Amino acid sequence: MAEMVETYRGTVYPWHCDHMDHMNVMWYVGKFDEGTWNFFSMLGVTPSYLRDNGRGMAAVDQRIAYRRELHAGRSRRARQQRR
Repeated sequence: MAEMVETYRGTVYPWHCDHMDHMNVMWYVGKFDEGTWNFFSMLGVTPSYLRDNGRGMAAVDQRIAYRRELHAGRSRRARQQRR
C-alpha cells in the first residue's frame, strides 16, 4: 500500500464551530477538499493541466475518518494516499 502524505495543515477558528463547540462537519469536508487539490497537484493534476487538456474532476467516493472532535484553536492535518 502507498505511503500516506500530508496534504493539508491548518487551524480551527471559532467560526468553524457549532453549538457544541466542535468543528462543524461542513468545515471538515471543505478542509479535505483543499487537501485533495494539494494531493492532485503532487500527482501532476493541476488546474492548468485540467484546463489545457479539456479535463475535469468529480468526487465519486470520499472516505473520511473522524478521529476526535476538534475545537477552536486546534491545529489539524489531513493525510491521503494513492491506491
